[in-house]
Amino acid sequence: MKGWLPGLGLLAAGALALVVAWPSSAPESPELVPQAVQDAQPAPAYTNKPQAAAPMPEVIGERAVAAADYRGDEKGAAPVPPSAAVASLRESMRNGDPRTPPLVRSSNLREPPTAQELADPSLYQQYEQRQKQQVYASFVAAASGRITELEGLIQQGEQGGVTPEQLEEGRRKLEALRQQRDQLLAQQPGLAGEESAAQE
Repeated sequence: MKGWLPGLGLLAAGALALVVAWPSSAPESPELVPQAVQDAQPAPAYTNKPQAAAPMPEVIGERAVAAADYRGDEKGAAPVPPSAAVASLRESMRNGDPRTPPLVRSSNLREPPTAQELADPSLYQQYEQRQKQQVYASFVAAASGRITELEGLIQQGEQGGVTPEQLEEGRRKLEALRQQRDQLLAQQPGLAGEESAAQE
């Protein structure tokens, strides 16, 4: 082991002499630098200049537009809506759409829980069950009324004025509504008494 220690010291001394003797501050000769690197210009500094904004149109709707006006014969030009459509849109924005059905507030509002029901979990479950029963009863009553109405419409259609496809569609809707109502009455037998009482 002692035999190779002097050799290691000689190797370290040689490396140190090589580092000291190497000309680190000598300028590179032009022959050694590639031509593309010599010709390269420094990159320009990035400047964030704001772009000039396009002028805004003066009037929208009657087509009095600023200098950057759209021309209908150019490709990609924006279509100009008819003045009747613009007037109709303005009228509906001011006074509403006359085709909109009137808003009607519901007369059977949900009964809020009492303070005792909110405080007691078992009472609150009873409250929730009552609310479900009211929803079910409301559906059964509405479905029964609609079934009667559909039966009358189908009878009128059978007398004439309705295509066979429309009659078949009405019969399918009537049968689906009956099945839903009967299924709910089978699951909730207490609703049958409420329905008969409502019909009387």
